[in-house]
Amino acid sequence: MYDEKQRNSSRTSEHSPKTMVSGGSFQDKYAAENPPFQLPFNSTLRIDFLRKNRRSAVGGYWSSSGRQTPNKTAGSYGVSSNNIVMKSHGSPRFPNLHRPLLEFDSNKYICDDLLSSDCQEQTAEFKELLLKEFHRVLMGASKVFASGLDAHNTYDVRYNSSHRRKGSRHEVMCALKGVKIRTVTADDEPFRRLGFKIPRAPLQEGRHYNTCAVVTSAGALLGSGLGKFIDSHDMVLRFNNAPIENYTESVGSKTTFRVLNSQVVAKPEFNFLDNPLFRDVSILVWDPANYSSTLEDWYHYPDYPLFPVYKKLLERNHNADVHLLNPQVLWSLWSVLQDTSPYRLRRNPPSSGFIGLWFALHRCSRVRVFEYVPSARATRRCHYHALHDDAACTLGAWHPLAHEKTLAERIRDNPDVQVFQQGFIDVPGFGTVTCP
Repeated sequence: MYDEKQRNSSRTSEHSPKTMVSGGSFQDKYAAENPPFQLPFNSTLRIDFLRKNRRSAVGGYWSSSGRQTPNKTAGSYGVSSNNIVMKSHGSPRFPNLHRPLLEFDSNKYICDDLLSSDCQEQTAEFKELLLKEFHRVLMGASKVFASGLDAHNTYDVRYNSSHRRKGSRHEVMCALKGVKIRTVTADDEPFRRLGFKIPRAPLQEGRHYNTCAVVTSAGALLGSGLGKFIDSHDMVLRFNNAPIENYTESVGSKTTFRVLNSQVVAKPEFNFLDNPLFRDVSILVWDPANYSSTLEDWYHYPDYPLFPVYKKLLERNHNADVHLLNPQVLWSLWSVLQDTSPYRLRRNPPSSGFIGLWFALHRCSRVRVFEYVPSARATRRCHYHALHDDAACTLGAWHPLAHEKTLAERIRDNPDVQVFQQGFIDVPGFGTVTCP
């Protein structure tokens, strides 16, 4: 997603480049009748410099110091949560852009009565601040990336700005619908030649669902009481190694799909082959290749060494419904993001959350995404299942996360109180959209 010279320049010497059930009545009643949910607010480019790597989506260490700092734990690195780029003598390059507008871990905007006029005002104020915060982050990042620093383009993305759209809701939906689900197949080289027993059937046999829940790992889900509502959906999609045991009241107990960052497959600490989290569910794994790389290039130079583990899984379990996302899809999705943004975005792939939203829109008539667009329960806690705080998990420090969430907010069609008080966006599936 290059020629050999380009590839070598971005990797270390050891890796030379880099029957459908509606469930609707319960859901509608739940959304209308339940009170606001109170959260207990107590709670990679790998920095060996020559190897590209994405930020850990599974709880890696993040710095808030304003500098990138090495992390001794493989596969993660410290990243500033406020996008300050330091000059050689230490002063911020764009200091006026780094004053946060959004207040995390506060009950200031949480409503006691969802139907009150006060709640409408609180919700409107929170929404305004959130969208301004996204724009602040995007503007700051854009100034850095437009400053000619090639280090910020480790995947050698070549973007044609002539395709930029104004970004009406219909245009955005059609652009996303135009990115088709493509996975690596049994006939793709080099996987056929190397004996990968990739399933010939698509994920879940291409099944379509009525209602789908996409459950992020956001810290704001902790204590939300959304579990029963989530489980009422026909399909539930989760991410990476996010657990359900001990958290069912907040996130539910049902899992149909998982979208996995390749770190979860490749790193031994996640025990991908034997972990019960990854059994009896359909799985879509993603790993980025350079922008113009072939599958052959990608096989030899993945971000993480996932292919031996994947091959072993297929040999162990011939019925495993586990597929690899074709890496070119990542850049097609990124192009939609850039096409619809007035700012220059990070030239890194979209997050697992955005991939999950896009996938669900292809497969579902109605998609609800939980705490992707932050609610008034917004917290610095990165994940509901791990004790670690950093606003970068919400606003982005590697993925173009702020614009992903801006776009998600733009395409939802449910009332503001559901989004910013109850914690979910509601988006009609692509099957409801007629495109040119």
